[in-house]
Amino acid sequence: MATNQKAPLPYAYGRVLVVDDDHDARQLMQDHLERRGFEVITVESGADAIAYLAQDTPGLILLDLEMNDMNGWEVMTLLKRHPRFGSFQVVVVTGSNGTVPKWAAHLKKPFRIDALMGLLENQARSSKTP
Repeated sequence: MATNQKAPLPYAYGRVLVVDDDHDARQLMQDHLERRGFEVITVESGADAIAYLAQDTPGLILLDLEMNDMNGWEVMTLLKRHPRFGSFQVVVVTGSNGTVPKWAAHLKKPFRIDALMGLLENQARSSKTP
């Protein structure tokens, strides 16, 4: 008899905050991450992300840079000052060019979901390395 048990996730993040003003991009990332066992919170603006982070800290933040209200660069500046900075990983997911800080990973839009999952696996492995 076959069982429907999920294999343990190779990821160390658990809860993921997706910050993107593009509804379709948020939905795509949420769908794929939830299918892989992540708890996903989505917000459509940098201001919403900062408000969420005042209440809770996810293990991972997927952050778009080009947003209308508060862009991702402004969000990253505030993240660097967050009292729990270092307890979460940041992956910049954007179509724009620019230099991403060394403390954040980068994934260029458009991307394949396999590329996102591979990046998350690598980030999880490197965060476990002493």
